[in-house]
Amino acid sequence: MLPDLSSLLNYSHEKVIKSYIRTYSVDDHKASELFSDMLRYLWISRKHSLDRKHHPDQEFLKFQLVMHEEMRNIDNMWHNFILYTQDYTQFCIQYFGEYLHHMPDVAETMLQTDEEFSMNLERYLSYVYDHLGEETIHRWFSVHLV
Repeated sequence: MLPDLSSLLNYSHEKVIKSYIRTYSVDDHKASELFSDMLRYLWISRKHSLDRKHHPDQEFLKFQLVMHEEMRNIDNMWHNFILYTQDYTQFCIQYFGEYLHHMPDVAETMLQTDEEFSMNLERYLSYVYDHLGEETIHRWFSVHLV
């Protein structure tokens, strides 16, 4: 099950956002933006998983969609949301039809050559760009963009 992205992005959880603000000392706008980006990440992860399942031979889908270190703030927001276990579980069931598990440090355990890493990242960025747009790429990977 993949929800409509615009309806997913209408979801908000003020307690999660306020808790993030207290823990990480960011302003309301930044915390809300990170919450929305967390929702985008969950959506694109699910979409990628479903696309790979339905089109296993498509080369452009053969990459790992993981949370890169540059996205640590988004990952921290996800951790914060998971702490609200009942709400997070209900959210997952309502929007994705099942609980979305968090698997930490996946990127760090992937054994890849530099060439494999570059190919994976190129496909990752292209996929995110195609489905979430340039602004998302800029927010998620701004440390690498000049």
